[in-house]
Amino acid sequence: MTAIVEALMQDTREKTKGTPNIEVGCGVACGENSYAAGRYAARQATAGISSYLLTAVIVFAPASYHLDAMLSGIRSAVGDVPLFGASSAGEICNGAFSGSVVVMALASPFLSVRVGVGRGVSGDYLKAVSETIKNGRISRYFNPQDSTLYNEMTRKGRSAFAILFSPAPTATSGCPSPEILEELKALSCGRIPFFGGCAIDTSGTTGEENFVFCGNQAYSDSMVLAVFETGLKFGIAMGHGLQPSAKKAVVTKSRHSDILELDGKPAADVFSALHNLSRENLEGKYLFEQTATPFGMRHSLGQYTIFVPHSLTPEGGVRLAHPAQEGTSLVLMEAIEDEVIAAGKDTLQHTMTQSGIAEPAAILACSCFLRRQLLKDRYPEELTAITDIMPGVPMVGFYGAGEQGTNADHVSRHNNETIVILLLGNELSYAAKVAEENRILYRMLEARLAEKQLLEAELAGQICFLQALIDNIPNPVFYKDPEGQYLGCNKAFEEYFHVRREEILGRTVLNLNGVPQIERHHKLDAKLIQNGGRAVYEFMIPSEEGRVLHSIVHKAFFYKGDASPGGIVGSITDITELKRAEEVLRISEEKFLKAFQSIPTMMTINTFLDGKIVEVNESYLQNLGFMRQEVLGRTSQELQVYAYPEHRDLVIRMIVEKGSVLDFTVPLRTKDGNIRHCLLSAERIQLQNVEHVLILLQDITEQKLAEEERLQRMQLHSILEMAGTICHELNQPLQILSGYTELLMSNPVLDPDIQKKLQTIKEQTARMERITQKLLTIKDCTFKDYAGIAKIMDLHDDKRE
Repeated sequence: MTAIVEALMQDTREKTKGTPNIEVGCGVACGENSYAAGRYAARQATAGISSYLLTAVIVFAPASYHLDAMLSGIRSAVGDVPLFGASSAGEICNGAFSGSVVVMALASPFLSVRVGVGRGVSGDYLKAVSETIKNGRISRYFNPQDSTLYNEMTRKGRSAFAILFSPAPTATSGCPSPEILEELKALSCGRIPFFGGCAIDTSGTTGEENFVFCGNQAYSDSMVLAVFETGLKFGIAMGHGLQPSAKKAVVTKSRHSDILELDGKPAADVFSALHNLSRENLEGKYLFEQTATPFGMRHSLGQYTIFVPHSLTPEGGVRLAHPAQEGTSLVLMEAIEDEVIAAGKDTLQHTMTQSGIAEPAAILACSCFLRRQLLKDRYPEELTAITDIMPGVPMVGFYGAGEQGTNADHVSRHNNETIVILLLGNELSYAAKVAEENRILYRMLEARLAEKQLLEAELAGQICFLQALIDNIPNPVFYKDPEGQYLGCNKAFEEYFHVRREEILGRTVLNLNGVPQIERHHKLDAKLIQNGGRAVYEFMIPSEEGRVLHSIVHKAFFYKGDASPGGIVGSITDITELKRAEEVLRISEEKFLKAFQSIPTMMTINTFLDGKIVEVNESYLQNLGFMRQEVLGRTSQELQVYAYPEHRDLVIRMIVEKGSVLDFTVPLRTKDGNIRHCLLSAERIQLQNVEHVLILLQDITEQKLAEEERLQRMQLHSILEMAGTICHELNQPLQILSGYTELLMSNPVLDPDIQKKLQTIKEQTARMERITQKLLTIKDCTFKDYAGIAKIMDLHDDKRE
């Protein structure tokens, strides 16, 4: 780094002094209430994070919890932040726990994460890998044909690592975790180191179901992958502490994870003989629960990959936790408790050596549940040895059934019965430091480039005219000879520093009284005189009123018309009001966003030109059923929220023509297809000098349904009143008709045929009287189908009667 860059960066270092590059917190809780346990652990983890927004939240918990409720409790405490994790057979939070919820929170501007989940691993792990990469929007890290991203990361001084949680075997399904890791390594061309382990339940690999966590949901038989892009130092290492014995055998025949022959003999027989056990006593049992010890395969650097035996197969083979190729020499490993306990500490020390981390910030650990069985009551000593090396550094992790990490050869491998450690540092990598300082310097230089270029052009050959010119410049301006002595300044300079021009001519900055950081100005002048070029830096001046004035100083070394050294010219820009305005704007934006999110009315902010949603409040998401990531960056047309697209076109036309919309009734479609009636209001607004549209939606569905029901009741009441009037008018004619019919029927000589017809008239007249009586007594009514073409009033409804 050049001396000029070092000087320009000094102010930035002073402002950020004492602020960590990453904040880390962890918490642990247990209890019967899953939601409360998750919320309490998350609140512990986030309690000390104050400088930065959360970057990621990592969760471990046993499958015995109501996992979705637990995740909801965590989400209520951490907000909308990437959240992932795995179910466990034991938890780690600065020590060993069982049956607990463990949460780690990470917050850093130098750390970003993308998370994806893939389902149905045991059925088709390649499909699950593809789904994970696609759903997490992390495919750009896994494109073997394109290295553009990695080249860009190198230019920005950033690197990447991945955390992978995949399902462990169960009593009914196997585990393709080794194949998953190899597929991801191939897709990333080995450019991403992996850390992680296999999700498990409390019954171990003989259990029924395990889970990974992503967002607010727990997924069975699934994998979750988080890719971190960072400028921080980090390291990953793996260890186990097991030692090779003299007992060996070569795999002469295998099929995936089943070893069929060792040294040309049935594998079950050779395995039993190596352990001095009878084959009959091992058949039908889980070998890792017996006295059987695992195999190891030696790598070029002397490390061993561990192959845990699972069971004997019916055909006389031995099933391992992951595949061993034919020709592999397997060594029977021995476990010395003290060396196994020391493996965690040794792995951490290797991680520190590998990464060069001097300021550790967080430890993530994945350990095999078999190590707990192996060490019995002593298993917490492994974690204690780690915390003794780094007291006060948060450590979180879990006990699983298979681990991913890097060996001494820097190759990521899947292993068993190991402990894997991911160490995050509080320091930026060297490349990240250079990139960050270059970015800051570029922004500072770019802001005044045009002004400095113009000043340099005017200075050449115009020294005699300079004084008259600079006196009319509102900013303080000065110029010096190659010895650093003042040749002149303008009136603004005199007023700013309360000096007269005559008092400084022929003197250096050391002779100015009341100017802070004099030594700094002097040293920068000396470097400019020696090296030439330009310098830009900020400094603060206390005013007589007790305020602090913020200023930017621009200095440049110039040459005379004959190309001989001329000296230093400089200008000072007062940015006090700009600083205040920026602070006011920041506070205003924070208040606006808080109010925006808390208002119960549904609200969105869309770009005016293309209608894309740039912000949305919680009320909108809850009422229409969307997730935030589904909405941001998309239009209402893409979301299909308007039940009738022509309504959207009308709203757009009113906004364009009138600039606003007030209480326009529109039916909206929720994500699950339901229709909600809303009052829509919209207003064109300016955000950061870009035109946007603020849309407010008030749900009036219940009011609209109530109004429709009231109108129907009014209509029915009117109909019934009219029916009563008609009945009164019909009663008198019906009575006359009935009387004359009775009179005619009383004639004894009346023809029988006519008598029969009169009887019919009498019956129908009586029927009409009954109908009119029913109409007069109706207070409410029901309707029924008539000939399949209409609805008619049911006068014979038994329930009504």
